[in-house]
Amino acid sequence: MIDSETWRIRDPVHGLIVFGDGNDKAQNETDEIAWRLLNTPEFQRLRRIRHLGFSDLVYPGATHSRFAHAVGVYHTARRIINVIRRRLKYQNFDKSRAKVALLAALLHDIGHGPLSHVFEQAAQATGQKKRHEDWSAEIIQGDTKVNSILREADTALPTEISAVIKEEEPKDIYATVVSSQFDADRLDYLQRDRLMTGVEFAHLDLNWLLDCLEVGPITIDMDGPEKVQCLYLNFKGVQVAEEYLEARFRLYMAVYMHKTTRAAEKMFESLLRICKMDLKDDELAQRDPVLHFFASDSPSLSSYLKLDDTSIWGTLAVLATSSHTHIAELASRIRERRLYKCHDIGIRDEPQGNLYTRCRHKLKDDYEEYDSLLLDDAEVVFYRWYDFDDSSALNKVLVKTGTEDQEPKDIANVSRVVHALRGAERIQRIYAPNQAQIQEVSRILKEVNP
Repeated sequence: MIDSETWRIRDPVHGLIVFGDGNDKAQNETDEIAWRLLNTPEFQRLRRIRHLGFSDLVYPGATHSRFAHAVGVYHTARRIINVIRRRLKYQNFDKSRAKVALLAALLHDIGHGPLSHVFEQAAQATGQKKRHEDWSAEIIQGDTKVNSILREADTALPTEISAVIKEEEPKDIYATVVSSQFDADRLDYLQRDRLMTGVEFAHLDLNWLLDCLEVGPITIDMDGPEKVQCLYLNFKGVQVAEEYLEARFRLYMAVYMHKTTRAAEKMFESLLRICKMDLKDDELAQRDPVLHFFASDSPSLSSYLKLDDTSIWGTLAVLATSSHTHIAELASRIRERRLYKCHDIGIRDEPQGNLYTRCRHKLKDDYEEYDSLLLDDAEVVFYRWYDFDDSSALNKVLVKTGTEDQEPKDIANVSRVVHALRGAERIQRIYAPNQAQIQEVSRILKEVNP
């Protein structure tokens, strides 16, 4: 790469993002690879996938793309990696692992389907178990331009990057940059989603948060006790970490789990399930890329890469004219935002055999139009609790509040705010095609939930 050559992207969240303009040769080389990856067909596809799926049905500004988010994650990951480099004083800094982490941060969402998580949930509802992380790994290691660029730089990169993206728990400090409770992904999407939805809460002071980051050892269990380097916050960063975790909580409740957005998602899931059963052998399923994908029990990577938001909306337009009445009705209603109405059972922390289950059984017994209802039982984990005696401890938000601390502590042990957010809750709702049905559902359920 020519030393003076740089590339720039103007981002609404981070401002000017520059590739290849640093003094560090290794970072410039990684930036060059990243820029080449941005211009592959597989990565450009992310421009045509909305980050928040159906959320623009509630928040009209929420039309930002997975492409913009991925660039923001890479930029944020560079900033975190620079903190690690400075705090380690360059002595124990692993340039190779840093490169893998940065490129994994850039490519972490390359396997997302249309409408992002909406498509993945709908695919799972039809029996397809592949997660977007699995598709990401297949793109990175398959016959793609992304794979070609990575192998040209280093033949080991595709395998190493895929491993970081697919692993459920981070194995070292570099992997935590890509996936943890305090990673570059979350630090970008919390800011981006807040800005694009226009909500006035969930502010995050990222500059202060990064300035409060430190690096130090922590003992975890990796086939026996072992000390590894970790990122943690000093005592000045506790409050901004609380704000970060509270921001995620508020965005989940007000944006990601909004009842109208969830109505569209459940309708979309229902539509695809019906299409898979009733249109699998239809001629349309052979011609339409979305229906063709769902008609297959093991769809290929090439068929997956043909899918984006444009193909979904095109399929909905075709299905709206279907002779299958229910398919045409669901497709038309999604296109025209005539969404199902909601009966909200409530937010609970009860186990699965709870009020929701009793409500469902009551409706099945007493409501003649039960089959027209859509049921929603979603778990939201605000802050996951881990023990220090397993490898998951690297997934914590860690803090040191005083010099007497030998090792960082879980923030939930220090902050009463975070302790209150710890655990999971269930958001349980029932959707019906019209308000009259919702009123009847509500009447019946008063016997179960007065």
